[in-house]
Amino acid sequence: MTGRPPAFEHLNDTDPGRGDMKPGIHPEYHTTTVTCGCGNTFTTRSTAPGGTLTVETCSACHPFYTGKQRILDTGGRVARFEKRFGKRNAGATQ
Repeated sequence: MTGRPPAFEHLNDTDPGRGDMKPGIHPEYHTTTVTCGCGNTFTTRSTAPGGTLTVETCSACHPFYTGKQRILDTGGRVARFEKRFGKRNAGATQ
């Protein structure tokens, strides 16, 4: 018993070629420091060159993770729609 799910029990760790990767086609995978716009920093691994990433949002400031979600009427789209088409009378027939 290898501790694998039953569908993979037949695999043997000593199979020749198992785990070998084709040389020269894989990007380098190295430690990277991620800096968020809110000032939060953390370390992860990435193939991005330079060892640093700058992001706009992270789990510390993204509304989905913080629960402080707010809905914005970007550019007054509702007001612009109402101005263009006017508020329709609910009782009017077409």
